[in-house]
Amino acid sequence: MTKIYSKIQLVVFLVCITMLNILLMSNLNIKAQSGSDFKISGYADTYYAYDNDNNGNSLRQFSVISPVRDQFRINLAQITGKYTYKNLRSTVTLQFGDIPRYNWPQAPNEYLQYIQEANVGFRPAKNLWIDAGYFLTHVGAEGLLPVYNFMNTQALATYYEPIYQSGVKVSYDFSDKVYGSLYLLNGYNVLADNNLNKSFGMQLGVKPVSNLEIIYNNITGNEQSQGSPGKMRIYNNLVVKYSPVKKLDFLLGADFATQQKSDLNDTANSASMFSGLLAVRYNFVTGFYVSARGEYHDDKNGILSGLYPTLNGVSSGLKASGFAFALQYNPTDNSFIRTEARMLKTDSDLIIFTKGNTFSETRTEITLGTGIVF
Repeated sequence: MTKIYSKIQLVVFLVCITMLNILLMSNLNIKAQSGSDFKISGYADTYYAYDNDNNGNSLRQFSVISPVRDQFRINLAQITGKYTYKNLRSTVTLQFGDIPRYNWPQAPNEYLQYIQEANVGFRPAKNLWIDAGYFLTHVGAEGLLPVYNFMNTQALATYYEPIYQSGVKVSYDFSDKVYGSLYLLNGYNVLADNNLNKSFGMQLGVKPVSNLEIIYNNITGNEQSQGSPGKMRIYNNLVVKYSPVKKLDFLLGADFATQQKSDLNDTANSASMFSGLLAVRYNFVTGFYVSARGEYHDDKNGILSGLYPTLNGVSSGLKASGFAFALQYNPTDNSFIRTEARMLKTDSDLIIFTKGNTFSETRTEITLGTGIVF
């Protein structure tokens, strides 16, 4: 089974690389005589990551992006096809790399890691779209592709947010300043449904002025696996994007969630979690950027983080904070080279990081990433 899986990976990788090479040479943009429009785009991103957590595993904890330490690796190589015709549209993105390999569904559904998006939609009325299929999440301040983020890594808030979702989306543009969407989903960060329930979500975005955007997202549903007692979770996410001047950008993300019957001290009570990030990026010279990010995560009841051992012998959810600093150079408008230093600090009694033969409450990491969009 392992050999078959490896051969599938190799075939998919070779197909993606071949298609990417064709795109680079041809800059394909097909417009059929019937008025339909078919566009293909690509993205490739590589990285090197180091941290001082000596846990004996090549995989780095809390890392969707740059997940493997001490190796030159492919974060993501993807190809996207978009088709539009009158009131129809469709998007399909195939992907390969460490991000899907370690974060998309595992056996027996590991083939799903090669599909980032696959959806089709129609427009029954002006400004109204109904789309169905696989999508990237609508939740979060930071995205999946490092090229569009301030940093090489994602904050803990982003790490515990969903990456992908499967279902139906109804979106409507009320005006050029207000837009919204409603979602019916299989669940929180699942493609194949894990229980008999569906989750509901929404997004509401407002652009009061050209340099300010405020977005509210949520997902509500029972996210427990089939056979487990139901626990309703309400997940709220607020995103603020602000650019006071042309070369300065601020990003705020704040998450607050509650879940039934999840308090560690009294399982009859609901529990809550809070997570947030604040990031700033400054374009100090043409092509050069400097960025900084602070982050905080408090999920003491382990709603999303799960439970970790502590020095006092009582399991606890994750409570941690961090700071990151990055320097970026864009050789061209569609490419980047970025180095980042980050430090994470957990509660002093949590046993998560290791240093030598003892535990450590901090982890220091350095990442180098480079990528191109075409």
